[in-house]
Amino acid sequence: MAQKHKRNVATLDTGTASDWNDDHITDFDNEITHDCNLVGVAITDEWDTAQTTGGAAPVITNADNHVWVNLSTGATTDQTSCMRHEMGGAVGNITYINDYPILTMAMRLEAFHTAGEVFEFGLIPSATAEFTANQDGAYFRVKDNKLYAVCGDGAAETEEEIAAVSLNQDKYMHMRIELSATQAKFYVDEMETAKKILTTNLPDADLTIKMHAQSKNNVDTILKSDGISLSRLRVH
Repeated sequence: MAQKHKRNVATLDTGTASDWNDDHITDFDNEITHDCNLVGVAITDEWDTAQTTGGAAPVITNADNHVWVNLSTGATTDQTSCMRHEMGGAVGNITYINDYPILTMAMRLEAFHTAGEVFEFGLIPSATAEFTANQDGAYFRVKDNKLYAVCGDGAAETEEEIAAVSLNQDKYMHMRIELSATQAKFYVDEMETAKKILTTNLPDADLTIKMHAQSKNNVDTILKSDGISLSRLRVH
């Protein structure tokens, strides 16, 4: 679901702010936008947590007048806390590369050990086990204290470093993945210029929204998000 204009205008036509605001309607023809609701609903209404192993199942937390979803692994090595999106109360995939999906997330890396692979989040097949090597998908990875852009096609993957990361105790990172048939663009905070553009090992499987946290060196790994939105084409 997107917003579009009710009328066509010529180049350089001008109008008032009220003209502009009144001129938008909901468009069901071309695009669906799904904002994941973290307020007033149980996490099980939109998310499945069955892939969690050893760690705590993700929960929606309300503290300091703020609502977020919280993934916590516990302080034992190789425990996970995982969530994958549901539609209509059932797990499954909700998009594909030819839908031109755009996933936008607000993410906070609250706790993790600086050695090892500790986070992955983005567009990944629903049934794929967490932290599977060369998995289909376009997603962010945190490993050895660095943030990576990753694309995989099930047989091989492309992984490119974006930047070193640190604990973001008071800051959410604004992150976006724009996936098309020819490339995957990865944005962090600044949404006009992609930090990485990957063109190899693009996913060729159906995808959904997934977030995984994994503990290393007996340190609790904690991932939080307070905003998740996916838009994609209805026809292709």
